[in-house]
Amino acid sequence: MTAAMDIKADFGVYDVEPELVYLDSASTTLVPKIAVDATQRFLNSIVSSSRRGAYRLAVDASSMTENVRKSLADFMDAEKSQVSFQKSLPTAVASFAYGFDWKGTNRNKIVLAQNEEHSILVALLRAAQTLGLQVETVPLSSDGILDLSDLDQAVDMETGIVAVSHVTVGAGVINPLQEVAKICQEHEALLLTDATRSMGVTDTTLSSLQADIAVCSANIGLMAPPGLALQWIRKDLGEIHQPGVLGGSAVANVEAQSFEIAFQPDKFESGTLNLPAIAGLGASLDYLRELRNQGQLKHMNAITAHTYDSLSDIEGLILYGNPTKENSIFGFNIGDKDGINCHEIALFLDDSNIAVRSGLVCAHPLIKPFSEEGIVQISLHAYNTMEDIDRMVESLRMIIKELL
Repeated sequence: MTAAMDIKADFGVYDVEPELVYLDSASTTLVPKIAVDATQRFLNSIVSSSRRGAYRLAVDASSMTENVRKSLADFMDAEKSQVSFQKSLPTAVASFAYGFDWKGTNRNKIVLAQNEEHSILVALLRAAQTLGLQVETVPLSSDGILDLSDLDQAVDMETGIVAVSHVTVGAGVINPLQEVAKICQEHEALLLTDATRSMGVTDTTLSSLQADIAVCSANIGLMAPPGLALQWIRKDLGEIHQPGVLGGSAVANVEAQSFEIAFQPDKFESGTLNLPAIAGLGASLDYLRELRNQGQLKHMNAITAHTYDSLSDIEGLILYGNPTKENSIFGFNIGDKDGINCHEIALFLDDSNIAVRSGLVCAHPLIKPFSEEGIVQISLHAYNTMEDIDRMVESLRMIIKELL
């Protein structure tokens, strides 16, 4: 197949909004019909919780969960025991931070990149407040790029966890994780990476990022229904790590005042799993595999390059974060401080049925140096077309002509 793809018929939202140009995939990716159908089938025919009964429906729920886990592990080039289903990124990150053996490892510091999204940043800040840990934030250059020399100075033998995402929100900066991992390894610190905005739109897998633990939202990039996050953990680390949040099937042999922790991956999955979303994820993974066979990555390369060229050609438009033709996320404003408010741009685009995100995009420390009010963020996935980009660019040119 050529680089061009037209798969909008696979998504129900386009049946309702056939003229929609959806450019907010880094916030929530559209869910294909087959994933919606899988979610509905589970709710209509199984419903029961996984690992919580010997009757047929409960066994079916457990079988579905493990089948999707196997599919997910294959997709990530990992072992089944390394991947777990999480309620959200903040709960996964908090559980890891609270469970880290700070006293036993003689560590008392968390190092954060300034470009971390709130799900990672705030979860770790709160853990540091509760546990009495130091926090050091590594600043960014004026274009949003992480300075490795500053990171190297921040990470020391007191550092337990270093959080650096793969692709940032807002500007879509791709962080140099190989170099980051080397710095962490030199000081025996653990690297925690949010790969939400690279999974599904590139050939990246959680196991390929050089991180010790990697997380992502399943509903971004992987096209699963909302309400599900995923975690990959280095195998030997997963065997010894004790999560900070436990309950349900994450524990075994519970006594009145004691408990035993289950083996991985069960010990990382406290409480009731979001089985409807997991069922949807299984179908989404099958769909993404088919898209890969049809040339999705080649299509994405063509779309991202066209977007970069088109935005770069608009006079008065300011692109942030030193973007390239490889970006699937672009952040911009129109005009300088006296330009057009980012929310006004989003509303004008919405009048043309073009959906973008605007504001501080859940990453205040990253975005505020660009603009106190925020930016316009556009983000792409396989259902976007050249025509989508051309419509957006035409609308932006009209906004500039009329308002700037």
